[in-house]
Amino acid sequence: LKGASIGPSRFPAQPRAAASRSEPREKMTARYKKSRHLRGQISNGRGRIGKHRKHPGGCGNSGGQHHHRINFDKYHPGYFGK
Repeated sequence: LKGASIGPSRFPAQPRAAASRSEPREKMTARYKKSRHLRGQISNGRGRIGKHRKHPGGCGNSGGQHHHRINFDKYHPGYFGK
């Protein structure tokens, strides 16, 4: 059942206008945004265990000799060494 939802929707049904590329899209009302709906929740819908972090594996080429070693050895052989 595509499009069928269980329970009330956060977004009221509105008729869709034919949007063209030249005219700008209407901004979504702030009260219907997901961030508004999740205010006050602890992890904001991201889950508590695998936390949402900016650079979970490290920035750039970090971990080449440690936790990203398989990738470096597989796709960049000879990257490390004299």
